[in-house]
Amino acid sequence: MMLALAYGATYADHVRATATVGSGPITSDYLAVFNDNQRTRLSSCEMEVIQYWSEPSRHAAKFGRAEFERVPAAVPAYFYDRKTAIGFAMELTPDEFNPHVTPAFIKAEPRFDLRPQLKRITAPVLLLQGRQDLAGEANICEAHLLIKNSTLRFIDKCGHMPWLEQPEQTWKIVNELLRTVP
Repeated sequence: MMLALAYGATYADHVRATATVGSGPITSDYLAVFNDNQRTRLSSCEMEVIQYWSEPSRHAAKFGRAEFERVPAAVPAYFYDRKTAIGFAMELTPDEFNPHVTPAFIKAEPRFDLRPQLKRITAPVLLLQGRQDLAGEANICEAHLLIKNSTLRFIDKCGHMPWLEQPEQTWKIVNELLRTVP
């Protein structure tokens, strides 16, 4: 979501429409909310795994593995349905994961704020989010208020990855937007 909206604001003349599926934080403050919600949704065992692989010397010595191992432990926070989350986590493999993305983003933009750019978006924007997304609703609602030509839609009983938890609803809503784009 963050990259798509930043691109739509920077290159407004080259974008006919944007569909975001699952919310990303529009400011570093919302990233903190995302992280807080993640911690409250995880079991003590899942938090122990994350803490184990976050220990600085272990993380430095085995960076790729440490970044990857924290992902399956954190996955349950991203889903409404815990059973679906566990199934997804069990299928993850290291070759599907780039351990450099999140650290590079945080290093490049420690105090980011996309709000000024969002006002420059002119193309239609679909902001689609699971009602139980750990990003919370304030973030996506603020994005909706700032993007003048946006439509905000929520999918109930759905977390951060609507295309996995509620695929039929997700693609129905996305296709509704796509049918209106010339």
